[in-house]
Amino acid sequence: MIFTVIGIFDFLTGGDEGDSLEKQLRKLEDILEEEFNTLVTIAGYYADMGESQEALDYLERAYRVASEMNDEELMAFALDSMGDVYLSNRKVKTAMEYFREALRIYTSVNSPLKMDLREKIKEVEKIQEAMDIASISRLQEEVEEGVEVDVKAIEPFLDRLVGEVDSAGLYSSHPDKDAVSRIREAYQIARDIGDTPTEASLLLLLAAYSIKNEDFEESLKHIKKAEDLFRENKNDKGLAISLVLEGVVDFILNSPEGVASTFREAVEIFQKLDEKALESTTLELLSRLYSF
Repeated sequence: MIFTVIGIFDFLTGGDEGDSLEKQLRKLEDILEEEFNTLVTIAGYYADMGESQEALDYLERAYRVASEMNDEELMAFALDSMGDVYLSNRKVKTAMEYFREALRIYTSVNSPLKMDLREKIKEVEKIQEAMDIASISRLQEEVEEGVEVDVKAIEPFLDRLVGEVDSAGLYSSHPDKDAVSRIREAYQIARDIGDTPTEASLLLLLAAYSIKNEDFEESLKHIKKAEDLFRENKNDKGLAISLVLEGVVDFILNSPEGVASTFREAVEIFQKLDEKALESTTLELLSRLYSF
């Protein structure tokens, strides 16, 4: 029986083990490459028909094939193509995540495709910026029409923003009345000793607390004071966060004047500082505001 099995193996390999193994491996590689190309082509057909999920499914299969081949350039190509599908559906943030990962791989293998992808990323960034500005402008239009905001729904965004301010993280983002009293005492001490950076941070905490308690006029007073101090201390991050809070209060109070410019200035500062997380939080907050 064993001789029969060996005979079959010799027949399949052609008798010359060294050359045949290499030949069969090349053949397998050609089959996998053909499978990859076929999967990408099918994905293209589905994408053209607007069947995005089907297109993504085939591209994910193509990525797995490329991974099995250990061909990083083809893996990057599959990711790049997935980014294109997300972009066609206006899911720009997700598309950028795929593009950046594809670029990382293209760069690591020194693929000539990296240049084209870099240019595409630049163009998509322009699209993202235009969409952000459009969102801000749309926000002002909704303020002019008048909307009722569920403050509870935006509290998590306020906490994330204020928590990024220096010194603010030392205090609870959900303070009780006693904690607020302590914050006020700390603010007064900071003011008395001339510690303006801490003073500004504590003012934002008090502003956020006032917003949560729907004391919007009081929150605006705190915000305005904080803005002045952040400008004085050249703390652009703190200033941008203050501007976001100001925009939120103006939106809630249906005061359209300056809402768009306030949010736009904040976003531009975050972009200049490369504070991607804060920029993203601000844009998510914008989206939440005009969902009311």
